[in-house]
Formats: sequence, C-alpha cells, structure tokens
Amino acid sequence: MPVVLLFQSWPALCALVILISLFTSTTLANTSSTSQEPISVGVVADNEPYSNFSANGTEGFSIDVLNEVSRISGLKFEYRVGSWSDIFAAFQRGEIDVVDEASWREDRAQNMLFTRPYHIRQTVVMHDKRRPLPPIRSLDDLKPYRVGSLKDIYYASVLRDAGLNTAEYSLQSEMVQALSFGWIDAIIGPEITLNYFARQKGFASLEVASSAPLNGQDEEDFRLAVAPDRPDLQAKLDQALAQIKPEWLEKLRIRWQEFGGRPLVSKQFELSPSDKATIRQQEPLRVGLMRDYAPLSFDNEGKVQGLTVDVLSRVADLTGVRVVPVVDQWHNLIELFQRGEIDVMANISDLPARRSFAHFTTPYHHVSVVGFSRSPDIRLESAADLEGLKVGYGGGIFYEKALQQTIGTNAVAFSDQASMFIALQNGQVDLVLTALDNGNHWVREMGLYNLHIAGELMLNGETVREDLRFAFRPALEPMVPVFNKALNAIAPAEMRVIENRWLGAAMNNPASNSPLTFTKTEQAYLESRNYRLTFCAHTDWMPLQGISEDGKHQGMAAGLLGHLAKRLSVQFEHHPTESWPEALQALAGGRCDLLPAVPASNTLESNPNITLTEAYYTLPTVVLGRIETPFFNSITELHGKRIGVSNHTAWANDLSLSHPGLNLQAHRNEKVAIQKVQAGELYGYIGTLASTNFLLQELEINDIRVVGRIPMDTSLAIAIHEKNTVLVSILEKTLATLSAAERNDMERRWRSISLEEKVDYALLWKLLVGAFIVFALLIYWNRKLRRLNRELARANHKLAEISTTDQLTGVGNRTYFEQMFEARFDACRNANSPYLVAMIDADHFKRVNDQWGHEAGDACLMQLANILKSHFSDFDSEIVRFGGEEFVIFATITHSEQVEGRLENLRDRVEKTAISFEANPIELTISIGYCCATPQAADLPQQWFRAADRALYDAKDAGRNCVIKRQP
Repeated sequence: MPVVLLFQSWPALCALVILISLFTSTTLANTSSTSQEPISVGVVADNEPYSNFSANGTEGFSIDVLNEVSRISGLKFEYRVGSWSDIFAAFQRGEIDVVDEASWREDRAQNMLFTRPYHIRQTVVMHDKRRPLPPIRSLDDLKPYRVGSLKDIYYASVLRDAGLNTAEYSLQSEMVQALSFGWIDAIIGPEITLNYFARQKGFASLEVASSAPLNGQDEEDFRLAVAPDRPDLQAKLDQALAQIKPEWLEKLRIRWQEFGGRPLVSKQFELSPSDKATIRQQEPLRVGLMRDYAPLSFDNEGKVQGLTVDVLSRVADLTGVRVVPVVDQWHNLIELFQRGEIDVMANISDLPARRSFAHFTTPYHHVSVVGFSRSPDIRLESAADLEGLKVGYGGGIFYEKALQQTIGTNAVAFSDQASMFIALQNGQVDLVLTALDNGNHWVREMGLYNLHIAGELMLNGETVREDLRFAFRPALEPMVPVFNKALNAIAPAEMRVIENRWLGAAMNNPASNSPLTFTKTEQAYLESRNYRLTFCAHTDWMPLQGISEDGKHQGMAAGLLGHLAKRLSVQFEHHPTESWPEALQALAGGRCDLLPAVPASNTLESNPNITLTEAYYTLPTVVLGRIETPFFNSITELHGKRIGVSNHTAWANDLSLSHPGLNLQAHRNEKVAIQKVQAGELYGYIGTLASTNFLLQELEINDIRVVGRIPMDTSLAIAIHEKNTVLVSILEKTLATLSAAERNDMERRWRSISLEEKVDYALLWKLLVGAFIVFALLIYWNRKLRRLNRELARANHKLAEISTTDQLTGVGNRTYFEQMFEARFDACRNANSPYLVAMIDADHFKRVNDQWGHEAGDACLMQLANILKSHFSDFDSEIVRFGGEEFVIFATITHSEQVEGRLENLRDRVEKTAISFEANPIELTISIGYCCATPQAADLPQQWFRAADRALYDAKDAGRNCVIKRQP
C-alpha cells in the first residue's frame, strides 16, 4: 500500500521537489546578492564636474556613469575619494578594486585591464568674447598672448617647447577666473571643466575658441580599470558600459557642463490648495527693484529691466501673483521695506541680521563680488591686500560691517554706483567693490576702459559672494514657499536663456531696432485688417495721452503709436469716446483694437476680458503739497490728512488697504484736485510725476511742490481684447524692438512741444501787456514799485524760509539739509577746519505717541528743538529735523576736543528737562551718534553722514541715552 501510494503521488512529489529547488536556489541567490562584498572604486576628489565630494556626498558626471553601471550590472560600489596619485598607489597595493577615469596607455596595459571608454575629454582653448582671439590653428598662433594652464599638466612640456608665455595655476577655477578678469588672454584645459566653472561663476562671456593644438594630446579617454587577475570584473563592467546609450551620456554631459548637475527638466509646477488660497487673498505685491544694479535690475528710460525682473516675471506667470515694481536706490528701498511700505525685496542676500525683518526664498542667482581699480598692479588675493587702499562700496551692502572692521575709515560708502565709479576715475578712491556683472556694466556705460579687475573680495578668510533672493516682510511669510516652488519650476535651460540675455558680452538694451519677423498667421492678420488698427484713448491724461480740441491724439502714447506705425507699416485710427470707462467698454465690445496707455496694476482684475502687453514705461508716484508742507519720510505721516487721488488710479484701493489711516479723497478731475491743494482744501495730492508736473506747468502753479514719494509706481502697457491673441503677439514683438532712445523720445519730444506752446502764446502776450503798462505808468508808479519790490523781496525771503523750515519745530527741513550740508563740508575742507555731524534721535518715541497721543509727541519735539537751538547758539551750526523724531546737527568746529563734552551736556540736559503736556510729566531721553574730523581733498561729505548714522545705531545698540563717536 505505501509503495502504491508513493508511486501514485509521484507527479505531485516531482512538482514539490522542483518548487523546493527553485525556492532554495532563489533564496541562495538572494542571499548571495545581499551578502556580496561591495566593489571599491577609486575616484578623484575635487575634479568638478566629473567627481567631487560635497555635503551631498560623492557626485559628478563620472559618478552618475558609475551609478548607472552599478544599476545595470547589479554590482554594489563603494567610492573611495582621493588624489589620483593616492588612488593609483592604493590600487597597486590591491586596496582598491576599480580605478575610475583611467586613460589607456601602453605601459599601463601591462598591469591593468581596461573597459571601453565611456567619455572622451577634449582639451580646448578658451577665450573671452569681449577680447576675442584670432583663429587658433597651431600653438604659434598663441605666442603673442598670455596663456593659462594647470601646473604639472601632462602637456606642460609641449607648451614650454612651443615658447608660449604661460601662467600656471593650481586649480581650474582660478584659471577661469583669471581669464574673466583679464589677467590672461586665453586658457587651455578640459572643455567640460572650463565651461562648468565659467557657468558656475557667472562668467557668461567666456567660450571655447578652438580645440587645443597639442599634436594629438588634446584628447583623454575615460575608462574603468581593474587588476589583471580580475577579468570577470572587467567583463561585467564592460558589458554594463556597452548598454549605456550615447544619447544618455550626451544629456548627462550637458547637464553637468551647463547646469552643474541639475535635472534638465524641472519638476511639474503644482500649488497646494493652501498656496492657492494664500495667492487669492494676497493684494498686489509691491516689489523693490534697484534702479542702478544692471544687468540684474535697472531703470532703462522709465522701464525696469534685467535678469531679476525676468525671473520675477516668470514667477508671477507661474503663480498668478500680481506685482507692482517700486524702483529706487538700495538705501531707500531697504528703509521702505523695513517700514512695511513695500512687500518684497528682489535684490537681497540672506544675512542673520536681516532675518528679524525679512523671510527669504532660495537663491535664484549667485554673484561674484570683485574690485575694480585703475592700477593693474593691485591684486586681491586676501583681505590683507586691502590695507592702505581707500575702498569705495555701495552703502548698506551686506559686507559693509566686515569691510569696515578690516580697513576702518578707508572704507568709503556711496549711495549710487555711478558716483562710485566717477570717484574711482577721479582718484578719490583706489578701488571700488561691486558685483562683477554690475561693474562691467558701468565700465561699458561710462567708457571707463582703463579700469582693471583686481580680483574677488576676500574677508575673514572667505571669498565674498552674493546669493540673490527674494525677501518678504514677516506678515507675508506664507508667500515664501509659493515663490520657492515657482523658482524650482523654472527649468535650467530657461534660466540659462535669461542669464545669457543679460550676462552675455553684448549686454546692452536688448531692444535695439532688431528686425521684425512675423509668422504667416500674424502677417495674414495684418493683411486682413488692410494694415489699419483702431485705438481708443484717455481724453485728458496729459502728458501721457489726451485728445486735443480738434480731435487729435497727443501725448507720449501718441509718440508710441508713431513708432509702432513705422515698425508695422500700419495706420492707427482713433475711435472717439467720451470717457475712460467708455474707452474700456469699447475695447471689450470690439469697437477698437487697442488702448495704447493703460496702467498695468489692477486693470486685468477689473476688466477680465482684457489682456496686456509687457510694460513699456514706468511712472513714479509722488505726493504734491503746498510749498510750506514739509517733506515726509513715511506714509504714516500722512495718516488722518485729506489726500486727493484720481478715481481712475489703479493702486488707490491697494493703498487704502495697506494704510487704512489715510483719508483718501477721490476726484474725477486731476486739475480740480491740484487746485484744492493750492487752496488748502486738501493737504496733498497723489499722482504720477509726469502728469502732475505737466499740470503744474499748464496751470502756472508755482507754490506746489513734490513732498514725497509713494512706493506704488504705475507701469504702462498696451491693452488688447483677450481673444485677439494674434495682435498681442504682434505688439509684443514690436515693443521689443524699441530702442532706449525711442522710448526716451516719446517723453522728451512731447515736453518740448508743450513748452514751446507756452512761450509762443500766453507768456509772450502777458509780457507785452506788462511792458506796456509799466512803460505808460512808469513815472506815476515809480515810488510805488520800489515799495512793492521791497515787499516782494520780503515775501520771497519768507517763502524761501518757509520752504526750508520744518513747520512744527522751526528748525531746518530736508530741503535745507540738501542745500547746506555739502556747502558747509566744502567750507570746512577749504578752511582746513573740523566738520561736525551729529545724529540725534528721541528714544522710544513711539511710546510717547502711543501713551499720550500725537499732540504730546509734537510738544516733545518742539521742546527738543528749542533745547537744540539754545544749546548750540554759540556754535556756527545748522540744525535740521531729518524726519520724525530724528535731528541732524552739522557745524564748523574750532576746538574739536570740546565736541564730546558739549554733546554729553546736551544729552544730560534733555534727560533732566521736564516736559509737561496737559499737566502730565513726560520723560524724554536722546541717543547721539556723531562724527568730527577735518576733511581732506579726496573726502566726501557722505562719509561724515554715514559715520554719524552708524554711530547713532551703535548708541541704540548700547542701550540708548548715550553719546558715541565714529570716524569717517
């Protein structure tokens, strides 16, 4: 029975045996695989972009190839990083299984087994497109030039034998830098490596000139090598390399050469529901952009452009966030940002000191900080090289404190880049520090081709580089991850296009009358319209645009259409409308094709069926006030006051939301509003600088002036119906070809015409009538005119006094400061006398306003001003209310040793003075920072002011209620 049963179950038993065998073999195989000893692979350290050890681990082109070989072959690699000599020695001792990047040589083939090559490294000659080399066919063609190469490179003897003027470097990156700085004319090295470092450092003008004529030594083959007793390993490695497609290797080469290893395709952009909710709730972002930081951001005849602007536009496109550019100098922008009057800083680096008032995105661009000098002998290789040099830099820059600690008073701050380079050219400073791209821009812009790059700035043992980011004020922190996602979604290739556009050798305005080319669809559209386009216009918004009494379109927008008509060979025909809302309705209804001048802010939100071209002009927004109205530093100073605005202004609602304390009065007619300011019915009027200036001339109003600026500039664009996408494309292309001169001509030509009209008619007639009356009544009015002249002189004197006097305290205002500060400085320099600048700030003044009210605060400021006037009555001094609770004293000093005692007595006097408001005693203390020294020939007054300002901050940091001095 058992035998029969065994026989009958034989098929089942066989199947069971097979299954057990398969399971056992699979388990053994898996056990073998998991227990397999890793293969040790020697790779060269600091060999970017092929192999390098960083915080991310071992990475590079060759490492990615090895990882792919590991995946295909199933071999587990363990990377051992070191120099080539160390790796090769360890391999010979049998401590390493595989050597990477090994080139086949006959002598090596005796002791090593090589795989097929996975890469051919080409050696090339690189030059700077700004200083191009002639065609290089042999080494003889390089003899007239200074040529850089690596020390002890394998072809060094070839270069020496050819008689080249070579400069040897220890690192490839140093060699690339020397070429960009103009220290040498050409470099010889591996193509991928040179291109990698050129891209990494932002040297966009460097390019390969030719392959290196090295008599057959211009190529290196990269292979994997193993010991001769490991043919099985060599075979596995070779088989895996054979399966790697050439297309994959080429993409990998581009990824490392051009983009530092970043993926060529960015992750798909997708916002979370919370991100979308954040954007929906967000008002338009006021973004601060530097006006003189070319090529990153700069004001080009009223239009802000640059790399940063393009990146910001791309982020806005991806997220749908609305942005309003605010274009100004750095020191003004950072103050506005810290006060919360702009939302985003676009050209800023992340520093610990800034994190209390700013939240930063990831960087979108890195910038080398270099020194420019007139002398080619000045070289920056360490901080010690700055000793004895007078060095100019941009005031408020992130490395300011470290620079001052290194060279002290030899560090000279400048408020703008142009002044800094003029000072260098005039010998007032020996060296200026700036971003490489920005410095190259000013060299070209100002024709300063006698300047030399001294090298990268080194402070505290490290190379100083800027990582440019976007920074948000704390209340907008939820916007940071939104911007980060958008920045990460910009593909490396797209970012390279932006960089090449602005950082290339010919970095001029890209709109340079380049030829227009249209698609067949675009050409057909123009033909279908018989080359005629209709437009609607604002009837009364001069000098931007308007309609004259005889129905003609005029103003800057008319000039724009004139330029577009020439480019497109079209005729623009005006479709009349009675009002601006009617013009918008006509565009929406298809009765006209375009509106030539539309404020970009909020237009799309209120008119969803309209689309806009890119902005072609930017208008600063200012506040007008009567001539006696003081300048303001913060919008909060206008709270509670009646301020006029146009009811067509796009940003008025945003301004009300961000500053609910403003009492804005909407007006349909800008002229009426300005006349109300003149009559005292309004405290001020907010409008664009161009239109308000035009109206003041037209109305012949001389007692109104600009008293401040609102950080909400108006950008003009062309509006088209959203369905007319072909016309949008045509106009975008045409606008891109407008040169800076043409954009400037649109404004300049109109202004000159309007002035000519005034001279030809009204003014001339009044002069003739006045002359006749004076002549006819000359004898009768002679004595009376003398009396009137005396009264007029007194009135003018009073008017001048009012315009330069702070109305609350009776001391000078900002206008007076601007008139007198440099004049006083020059007088001291000419007389070789000490110049005193003291900054005085009332401590914790906000507490006074919060506890007792603004009237009590005003009483304190008046009392403080009276103390200042009496305390310095025997000094040859000027006292100015600089803004809010801050005062400035500048004076000519006879005995500088008495200054500190006098200022300390002032501090003590204020502390002991009882200020009474409505029977309530108010205690007040002050902090004082000052600078007192004798100006020399090359010194600038800004040095004294900045030193006093920094000393004031030191006094606040020291606990307030003290006096601190700084040298200029």
